[in-house]
This record gives sequence, C-alpha cells and structure tokens, in this order.
Amino acid sequence: MELRIYGDPAPQGSKRVFNGRVVEAAGQKLKVWRKAIAQACQDIVTEEHKLLLGPVRVEVEFYLPRPASVSIKKRPFPIVPPDADKLLRGLLDGIGQSEVIWGDDSQVIEILAYKFYADDTEPGAIVKITAL
Repeated sequence: MELRIYGDPAPQGSKRVFNGRVVEAAGQKLKVWRKAIAQACQDIVTEEHKLLLGPVRVEVEFYLPRPASVSIKKRPFPIVPPDADKLLRGLLDGIGQSEVIWGDDSQVIEILAYKFYADDTEPGAIVKITAL
C-alpha cells in the first residue's frame, strides 16, 4: 500500500523519564504532522483492508521545505537536521497510532528512507508499506 502524506515532516525526539513518568517532547509541528499521517492512513482504508499483523517493510521519501536562504546550487540535498532517524520515529509512531495499518511499529523489519528538498513537489512524505 502507498500513503501520500502532505505537510511539513516533523522529527520526534526521544522519550525521557522525569520523576518516574515517561515524557515525550511533542511540539505543535509534530502534532500537526501526526494529524496529517492519521488522515492519510484513514484515506486508504477500504472495507477489504485488514490490519497488518506480521513483518513489514517501509520505504519512505521525505520531502522537506527548502529554506529560502539555501539555493539548489549551495545545498542540493538536506544534509542538515532534521535527522532521517528522527523523521522515521515520528512517521512510524504516527502510522501506529492511526490503528488502521499495523498493530505496532515493532513489526517493521526493513526500512529504506530518503530525505529530499521539496523543490518540485509539495512537502510531506511518500510511504510504501509492504507485508512480508
């Protein structure tokens, strides 16, 4: 299955424990991105769709907005933060929280991820999910 998620991809940091409570730093940007992920997941669900319960492969292309101060010639690829692994964390947790694609992101056993600037497309992500 393939998801097209529109919006500004947001990274997710690590969870920390403060006074015995697990705390996750989730800013407004991540909340908006998670909402876009949930909507994209809901949009592809049909009556025939079944929750994936086995191993899964995820291929993703993140399209990040290019800062106005950075030309294509100066920096053709986004080799600055956000890190691909943090973008993946936000994406995979968001898909899991939608509760319509898979049971848990621990089912993902293969990942292929790319970061590009959204020069010729809208910011967001294209995600291909394959049951193995």
